[in-house]
Amino acid sequence: MASSERAAIWGFGREGRAAFHHLRATQPDLDITILNDTAVPDAPAGVRVLSGDDATRALAAGQFALVVKSPGISLYRPEVAAAHKNGTHFTSGTNLWFEQYPDARTIVVTGTKGKSTTSRLIHHLLVTHGLDAKLLGNVGVAALEETPGRDWTVFELSSYQLADYEHASDIALVTNLYPEHAPWHGDVETYYRDKLNALHDVSKTIAVINRAHPELVAHVGGRENMRWYNDDVGFNERDGKLHFGAREVEVVNFPLRGAHNVSNLAAACTIAEMAGVQDLRERVDMAGFEQLHHRLEEFQAGGVTCVDDSISTVPQATLAALAAYRDRPIVLLAGGSDRGQEYEELATALLNAPMLALILMPVTGARLRDALQGRATFDIVEAPGLETAVAEAMKRVTKDAVVLLSPAAPSFQEFRNFEERGARFKEFCARFA
Repeated sequence: MASSERAAIWGFGREGRAAFHHLRATQPDLDITILNDTAVPDAPAGVRVLSGDDATRALAAGQFALVVKSPGISLYRPEVAAAHKNGTHFTSGTNLWFEQYPDARTIVVTGTKGKSTTSRLIHHLLVTHGLDAKLLGNVGVAALEETPGRDWTVFELSSYQLADYEHASDIALVTNLYPEHAPWHGDVETYYRDKLNALHDVSKTIAVINRAHPELVAHVGGRENMRWYNDDVGFNERDGKLHFGAREVEVVNFPLRGAHNVSNLAAACTIAEMAGVQDLRERVDMAGFEQLHHRLEEFQAGGVTCVDDSISTVPQATLAALAAYRDRPIVLLAGGSDRGQEYEELATALLNAPMLALILMPVTGARLRDALQGRATFDIVEAPGLETAVAEAMKRVTKDAVVLLSPAAPSFQEFRNFEERGARFKEFCARFA
């Protein structure tokens, strides 16, 4: 854009700061304003800062030709619509990275659940097989602070990052679609549309899609330039084991529990093979791969096996957790923010799981209790929060059982995010075990 035009950085966290430094380096004469919902006490010297209502009014009035928006800010806020009408163009750090490196070979990974684990599995397979690859996106690193890998760059992208995604990767993987993040997107179908924006360029992007997920297949099944996994001919999960076609693949040093993680591995092997990795159809060695926190993360507290699955913010993720521990008695802690989740399927699964007790927390705990409709043969205890829930769980756990935090809901009722919820769960387990 011309240096005479005005630009804004909206949101001055990690992504916003990286965007500011990028624009300063690439367009040093550009007039940049920082917009933020709250004050920015450490703003760069000499840079105008607008916060609160002042920022909203400036946006709505179309004062900026370009706005680089941080991912957490909804694209569907009214001031965005007003700014669009006044000619403002919104973009993101992800778009700026793709513009800076148009020749980079890229892999985008998304999906309601499994994208973090799967993107890391892909990156691990590429690197351990001698390729120079980087992992960027929704992984705690601002993309604009990094250059591409010489061979491949793997991007884990959320629906927030994909809603205004304007470019195209060489390969794009979608693991699944479940109702989530409706407040940010406005409704579930918009959320699905924004997720699938990763696939918008049919001519360039090879889509890799989970054949075993009906909702996903229904939305993209007719797309051209597509590869499947979890089908009968490629890499697939069957009975909790990795297969290629009908033949079982030997998997060693794989630290992740549950059939859903084998499905993630099937996706990763599909992508890695497309990226040039050979010999995965016979044997896959995952030595050196480390588990992410808060994803079926086991730890011991006073001799009790506890499992932090705080990442489970939808009922389908809790279903996967129950399946992963179907061989042990379970004390499950569930409940959190209400996002309109459906709990009937989870309630039915609980009736068929080796449950010792169900500890329910506000606000969705009451909905799960109602879905069970007095059918449970195990104890159901309602707790006002996580601390009490853990104390109640420790009263009921047996030596061979697990205390499983898999809430089937977001954490915003009590905590800032699922990471804080998981960390507090570990503290409470150590205290009450």
